[in-house]
Amino acid sequence: MQGFGKILVGVDLSHADRFAASELNPPMQEAIKRALWLAGQVSGELTFFSVLEISPQAEKLLEADTGQALKTVIDEADRVLDELVGRAAEQGLKAKRKVVIGKDWVEIIREVLREQYDLVVVGTRDLGSVSRMLFGSTGMKLLRKCPCPVWITRPDPNWDDVNMLVASDLSEMSQTVLQLAIDGAQMFDAKVHLLHAAESDFDQCMLNTGLSAEQLKAFRTDKRTKAEQDLQQQLAQTDYRTLTFGVQTHVIDGPADVVIRQAIEEFGIDLLVMGTVARGGIPGILVGNTAERLLPEVNCSILAVKPPDFECPIKLD
Repeated sequence: MQGFGKILVGVDLSHADRFAASELNPPMQEAIKRALWLAGQVSGELTFFSVLEISPQAEKLLEADTGQALKTVIDEADRVLDELVGRAAEQGLKAKRKVVIGKDWVEIIREVLREQYDLVVVGTRDLGSVSRMLFGSTGMKLLRKCPCPVWITRPDPNWDDVNMLVASDLSEMSQTVLQLAIDGAQMFDAKVHLLHAAESDFDQCMLNTGLSAEQLKAFRTDKRTKAEQDLQQQLAQTDYRTLTFGVQTHVIDGPADVVIRQAIEEFGIDLLVMGTVARGGIPGILVGNTAERLLPEVNCSILAVKPPDFECPIKLD
């Protein structure tokens, strides 16, 4: 996480029927708190960025009053963000603010592309059904399409005793994600769980080969042993031994999305760190259906990282 020198904090100022409410909701307060903390750890620079989602019809009505009404909305948003900049300054942090009009997730990504931010931090909007927490929201759009890492924070986690889960598919990308998680764990003094889900598709194919039950059992055992060795090799390429609690490794049979959800509940995970990969050259699509099934349903914070060759579907004009 030392590489997160430029941090963009997406500040949601929408509330009920107001375009720019001064009272920030709990998810937003959590996101700001975490962003301030991280910037302090890495000597990073913050930008508090707010997008006012005003429909063309509403914008015309606001501009009808010689533009004064629209100016009032923007001024109120600036005032709220100025308070956040001041809060950062009190902690010795560099910060600035910016307000634009448009679609929130689109404008956030455009700002990332323009200014080359290293990390986007946002909070969840929906505090009701967990299954709706990310799906269809700004957070899900950013996880799919934002070119830089995205940290979606959950309100009020127990950050004094952090449990992190790193999902590894044993790829080069997951090696990068693991190192990022180790760096973060050093800051949090966190407990780290490294998990590989042993998918069963190949096992099903083996059932049609005529192998005996003993041979199938031996095959599964060898497969698990190889995965455990691969996880240890990934760890060996990091400085995980510097962590207070070390790293616990897990190889669990089952579909990745199911295994990860169960691990989050079993280990009391506060932060899930995982990579997302473009599928088949299609920009902005997560690999397979694993992430699509998983991300809307997790009840912890998420730090998602794109691969170097990720193609962002949003372009600058």
